[in-house]
Amino acid sequence: MDTFPIPIHRLARLSDLIFAVAMTLIALTFDSFPPTKMTPQEVTQYLQAQLPDIGIYALTFIIIGLNWTTHLNQFKYYKSTDTIHLWLTLFSLLFVVLMPYANALSNYFGSVFAVQVFYSLTAASIGLFSTAAWIYATQDRRLVAPDLDAQTIRRIRQESYVEPSIFLLAIAGALIHPWGWFATFLLIPVIQFVQSQNQQTAKSIG
Repeated sequence: MDTFPIPIHRLARLSDLIFAVAMTLIALTFDSFPPTKMTPQEVTQYLQAQLPDIGIYALTFIIIGLNWTTHLNQFKYYKSTDTIHLWLTLFSLLFVVLMPYANALSNYFGSVFAVQVFYSLTAASIGLFSTAAWIYATQDRRLVAPDLDAQTIRRIRQESYVEPSIFLLAIAGALIHPWGWFATFLLIPVIQFVQSQNQQTAKSIG
C-alpha cells in the first residue's frame, strides 16, 4: 500500500463537512408534529413526551461536538496525511455518520440494552480510530512537524482516550439500569474539567 504524503487540507475539509452534516441530521430524527390541531394541554403533554428525545439529541450533539474539537486539536499539528492515516480518519468519520442513526434508534428504543450498546460502541469507535490516526501520525513524527514536543503528543493521546473509555463504561452502566447508561456520560464534563485544571497547573509551574 502506498503511503505517499497527501495534502492535509483535503482531508480536513471533508472531515468538517461530515461533522456538520451529522450534527444537522440528528435534528431530523424527531417525530413529526401530529396532523390534528391540539389543545394547549395536549401540546404540553406532547412537549413533555419529547423530553427524552431532546435529551438524547443534546447528548448526541455534544458527543459529535467533543469529537470535532478533538479532531481540530489533532489536525492543527498534522502537516500532511498518507494512505494509512487517511483510512484511519475515514473509519472515524464512518462512525460520525452513524451517530444520527444511533440517535434515532435511541429515540425509539432508548431503554433497550442492545440499542444502548450500539450507541456506545458507535460513539467509542469515533474516538478509537481518531486516536489510532494520531498515534500513527506522531510515531517518529511521521506526519507532524519534526520538532513537535513529546509532551504535546502524549497529552493529546491521553486526552483522546477519555471519551471512548467513558462510552464503553456506559455499557456497564446500562447493565445496572437504563438510566445508568445516560448517567455515565455525565463523567465527561467532570473529567474534562479536571484535565483543564491539571493543564493550567502544569502551565503555571512551567
